[in-house]
Amino acid sequence: MIASATDRLMAADDPVLMTETLFDLIRDELRLDVFFNFRVDGDDIRLEAFGGLTSQARGALMGMDVATSLCGRAMDERRSLHVTDIQSSDDPCAAFVRAIGIEVYLCMPLFFGDQLLGSLSFGRRLARPFTEEEQRLLRLLCRYVALAKHRLRIEEALRDGIETQARLLEELNHRVRNALQVAIGLVANEGRAATDRVTRAALSRAAERLQVLASAHRPLYATAEPGLVDLVALFGDVITQLRGDGAAAAVSADDPVSVPIERAVAAALLLDALLAMRTTVPTIVMTVVTDGGNELLRISFQGVGWESGVALAETDRLVARLCHQLRATLTSEEDGCLILVMPHDGGEHRNGSAV
Repeated sequence: MIASATDRLMAADDPVLMTETLFDLIRDELRLDVFFNFRVDGDDIRLEAFGGLTSQARGALMGMDVATSLCGRAMDERRSLHVTDIQSSDDPCAAFVRAIGIEVYLCMPLFFGDQLLGSLSFGRRLARPFTEEEQRLLRLLCRYVALAKHRLRIEEALRDGIETQARLLEELNHRVRNALQVAIGLVANEGRAATDRVTRAALSRAAERLQVLASAHRPLYATAEPGLVDLVALFGDVITQLRGDGAAAAVSADDPVSVPIERAVAAALLLDALLAMRTTVPTIVMTVVTDGGNELLRISFQGVGWESGVALAETDRLVARLCHQLRATLTSEEDGCLILVMPHDGGEHRNGSAV
């Protein structure tokens, strides 16, 4: 019984179903008629699960003052209570269990360390007290229940933390997108108003790069994990923005490629800089490889004249800075093929050879 009960408790993912399942498992063996499980939430105590009650008794239970009940006393005194001869007792704390015909009652507070989690109690209508062996068994099961409940609370807190983080990241992305859109509008207006051709071209290019930055913050390219961006989808959108809907944005990967948003922004700006130097739209293939224990992202750009882009890391200040930020190297593998290699697992890519 203990082995079966502990297996179920440790595998449980619902605190109510967990105690109901435990009650069903032991009720016949121990001749139990009812059980009650109360949970401590801060300064409040609430009923979490119960079993063996009629619909009328359930209604009375919902209106019971836990603080003045046997369970409240057990939690307040932080000790187990084994109460017998309840039907002949005038103890006001036993009023509810006396009203539903309980004769013998065992109530045990649930602890994890010194932290009070609640209480678990069992009642019999038969006038047969719990033996010492039965009490030891139920106290042992209550320890496992407390451990399982603590685990479920920790998991719930972690889920809440992750959800909060996701909401905060989404709010941050939303605000960044809005700020970038305002900046794009302002720069574009200044560009249209400029009379000098060089100034107008520079402002137009600045607006274009701001638009690339904004793309990385769009929910469309978000992944299931907060803070990561689908790089394949982002590259496709950048090419479409820069070259129009008719551009053949052939971007592919064997497996999904997700990177932190700050790296996605730098990679998108690097693509924008490379595209500005070429008239053809490349075929882009992303592959995750391993070299020297480091996981690397290898991006190949196949297109006429693209192999000469390797020189940009030396001659173009923006390309050099972005490669430095990404800890990336640019190499050419063959005519028409430019290779970009950068860390994909946070490690350093220390050599300049293509993988």
